[in-house]
Amino acid sequence: MNDQKMTLEEYKKKYTKPENTKAIKLFLVLLIAGIGVIIFTLLLLVVLKVFEVINDVAGYISIGVALLIFIFFYIVPVIKIQKAPFFITNINNRTVRNAKKHNQQVREKIADGMIDFTAKVEGANWYNDELVGKLAIARQSHNHQELKAILTEIYDKSVKSQASQIIASHALQVGLITAASQSDKLDAAFIAIYELNLIKDLVYLYGFRPSNAKLIKIYRNVIINALLSYGFSSTSTSLISKGLQATFEGIPLLGTLISTAIASVSQGVVNGVMTTVIGIQTKRYLIKEYHLQDILDDIVLDDEVEDKNLIDDVTKEINEKSKNPKKQKEKK
Repeated sequence: MNDQKMTLEEYKKKYTKPENTKAIKLFLVLLIAGIGVIIFTLLLLVVLKVFEVINDVAGYISIGVALLIFIFFYIVPVIKIQKAPFFITNINNRTVRNAKKHNQQVREKIADGMIDFTAKVEGANWYNDELVGKLAIARQSHNHQELKAILTEIYDKSVKSQASQIIASHALQVGLITAASQSDKLDAAFIAIYELNLIKDLVYLYGFRPSNAKLIKIYRNVIINALLSYGFSSTSTSLISKGLQATFEGIPLLGTLISTAIASVSQGVVNGVMTTVIGIQTKRYLIKEYHLQDILDDIVLDDEVEDKNLIDDVTKEINEKSKNPKKQKEKK
């Protein structure tokens, strides 16, 4: 809760900027498709390698495994992320009232999700049981101010620490897997898959997703990280190998083994750090947009804005009814 309420003009001046909604949605779709193309291509290259190195039977098995990976670790997470609700915080005079209504509905949906999760999943410990109990009471009594205050407390305490654990867990897995892997294609695929699922897990934990504009920045970095991982794997191994082979000129095998070990570890560290950054970025956007909607909910709307909103609503309703006169007669 904010002690000092802002006016709409103050909020717009500080927190909003012009956005092309259609362009943002299109670019978001292109980025999602881009991640899919990268994962699909890398998996395809791995499958072809299996056909080449092992045999046809192993190759056909790898096709099935690759399809399952693509469906459950790309398509499913993307759908879950996109279906999650999000707060509207970039507003103007015409959209502010609907944004506040929408955000209240999102808060209620988040509260319902937390209450349901706590009741059904034993030992999850994602949310503080005592606070979730208070949340349920606020929800039943339709006390929206109390609900908001409790949600904020949950986010600032249990969710914050749980988010850090989720990020650390994903980063560790990425680091260990890519350090053990000797394939630049697998490394890049793991990066894209694990980071996408990290975003999905954080969205599930918070109960809402970042706005489309923020998701564009996150997905863009997922693509960059996957491409950097692919390039880093080949380049680092080559450079380190050349340097150590020169050092151990009399024992080339030792130089090769050491260079491979160093390159693998360094790659694992770099990939783990990049995954951590994606997690931190996602968490920051979620926290920022939650606090922005909290501020927006408390802003003071002057009479002029309220009057303009009323005029807009009446105008919209007249336009809709005038376009469909037959439907209106049928209703009567």
